[in-house]
Amino acid sequence: MMTYDMTFVFENETVESVIELLDMSNISGVPVVDSDLKVIGFISEDDIIRACLPSYFNLLQSAAFLPDTNLFISNLKKISKDPIGKYATKPAVTVKPTDTLLYVADLIMRKGFKVLPVVDDNGVLLGTLTRLSVIKTAMKRELVVNNR
Repeated sequence: MMTYDMTFVFENETVESVIELLDMSNISGVPVVDSDLKVIGFISEDDIIRACLPSYFNLLQSAAFLPDTNLFISNLKKISKDPIGKYATKPAVTVKPTDTLLYVADLIMRKGFKVLPVVDDNGVLLGTLTRLSVIKTAMKRELVVNNR
């Protein structure tokens, strides 16, 4: 299931550079790693958008209550040079190559993840797993029927 895609960012990279990476790579999020490539967090489009909204936004659950659309734009510009580690979800939810298809599918559905980092026993990034890779893997597997 895993894609051996080593797209990641370090926590001191800027919000602006991460936005450019997500756009160029056409992905919705990436693992945040330390100098040993250990996954220490995850940054997604959702995290960046959430960082630009007023703190009371989560209580309102609707952008219709924002006093001014320019508030979002101005906040994005304010944080654009900040280190991405400030806004990353920490610790990151990760999976291991030995985790089952059912476990990973359940995790994706229950938590709404689009991308999950795959790590070894030491937390070092090995690759990523997407919702589509889970679906494609399931499609390739043969249906097992118990004939009792």
